[in-house]
Amino acid sequence: MRYISLILILAIPFVRGFTEQILTLDDAVDIALENNKVLLTQKAKEDEAKAQTIVARANFMPTITASGSYTRLSKVPEMGPVMMGELDNYVTGISLEQPLFTWGKIWNAYQLAKLNLNAVEEDYNKTESEVIFNVTQAFYGVMLLTELVKLSEEAYQQVKRHVDVVKKRYDAGLAPKFDLIRARVQLSNMEPQVIKAKNGLKSAKNGLKVLLDIPLEESISLEGELKYEPVEINLKELIEEALLNRSELKSLKFRKKMAEKALALARASNKPNLIGIANYEYKNPFFFEPKWETGWNVTIALQIPFFSGFSTFGKVKKAKSQLKQVEFGMKLLRDGIELEVRDVVSSLEEGKKLVESQEKNVHQAEEALEIAERRYKDGLATSLEVMDTQLALTQAKTNYLQAISDYTIARARLKKTIGER
Repeated sequence: MRYISLILILAIPFVRGFTEQILTLDDAVDIALENNKVLLTQKAKEDEAKAQTIVARANFMPTITASGSYTRLSKVPEMGPVMMGELDNYVTGISLEQPLFTWGKIWNAYQLAKLNLNAVEEDYNKTESEVIFNVTQAFYGVMLLTELVKLSEEAYQQVKRHVDVVKKRYDAGLAPKFDLIRARVQLSNMEPQVIKAKNGLKSAKNGLKVLLDIPLEESISLEGELKYEPVEINLKELIEEALLNRSELKSLKFRKKMAEKALALARASNKPNLIGIANYEYKNPFFFEPKWETGWNVTIALQIPFFSGFSTFGKVKKAKSQLKQVEFGMKLLRDGIELEVRDVVSSLEEGKKLVESQEKNVHQAEEALEIAERRYKDGLATSLEVMDTQLALTQAKTNYLQAISDYTIARARLKKTIGER
C-alpha cells in the first residue's frame, strides 16, 4: 500500500501536465478581471483616492493634542524674600483646535477629494471595459485560428484524396504522369500551411494566457462557437448612448467639477480663517506655589492673510486655465466618441455585407468542386482544374470565417464604444 501511495504522489505532476483548462468567454473575462495587472493597478489607485477622502474629511474634525514637559531651572529668580518659582517645573495638558470658519476651504477640499474618487472610479470602469474587449478579441482570435487549423487539415485531406484519385487514373492509364506529379506537389505545398496555422494558434493561445495571467505551460481550450449574429443598428441612438455611458466622458465631467472646486479654493486662499483653541493644563508649580493645580483657557483666533506675494492671483489664473483645458478636452472627447461610434457602425455594416456575400461564395465554391471532381472522374476536366477549384473553396471558407470573426469582434467593439459592459 505504501508503494502505491508513493507511485500516486510521483504521478501527480504528470497528471497535472495533461490537464486542460476549458474556458468559455465568460470564464476568460472573469479570470482577467480578477488577475489583470493593469486593472489591479487601477484598483490600487481607487483605494488611494478613497484614503484621500478620509484625509480631507478629517479637516472638519478637531485636532486634539496631549503634551507633557519637565523643566529644571539652574536658578529661580527672586523678588526680595519671595522666590518667583521652583527649580523643578512640570506641565501636562490637552489642547484642542477646531476650525470654525475657513471661507469654504475645508469644504471645497473635501468635495475635491470626493470628485477625484468619482473620476478614478470611472477610470477603473474604462480600464475594465478595455480589458473585457481585449480578452474578447483574443478569445475570438483563438477561435478563428482553431477553425482555420481545422480548415487547413480538411483541405489537406481533400487534396490527399484527389492525389489518390489521380494515382488510380494514372495506374489505369487514364491520366498523364504530369497530373500525378502536380497533385503530389500541391499536397506537399499544403503541409507548411497546416504547420503555420497550428503555430499561429499556439501563439494566439499564449497571448490569451498572458491576458488572463495563466502560466504559459498550462494547456487551455475554448468552449464556444464562432457564429454570425447580426445586430440592429440605430446610429443616432448609439451615439446618444455612448455620450451618456462612456466612462472617459463621465471621468472628465468629474474632473471639470474638480477644476471648478480648485478655482474656488484658489479664490479663497487669501480669505480669513476663524479658529477656536482650548487648552487644559495640570502643572506644578501653580502661580509660583509648589503644588499641582489645573487650569484652562479658550482662544478664538482670526487669521487674515495680508500679503502673499500675489500667489493668490497666480493660483486663480492657474485654476482658470486648468478649467478651460478640461472644457476643451470634453469637447474633443465628445467629437472623438461620436466618430468612434460611426466608424464601428460602418465596420458592422461592411462586415454584414461581407459575411452574407462570403456565405454565398462558399456554397458556390462547394458546388463548383463537386462538378469539377465529377467531371475529372468522367475525363472531362483536368487535375489542375480540380486543384484550382479546391484552392478556391479553401480561400472562400477562409474568407467566410474571417468575415464572421471580424463582425463578432466589431460587435464587441461596439459594446465598448457605447459604454456597455
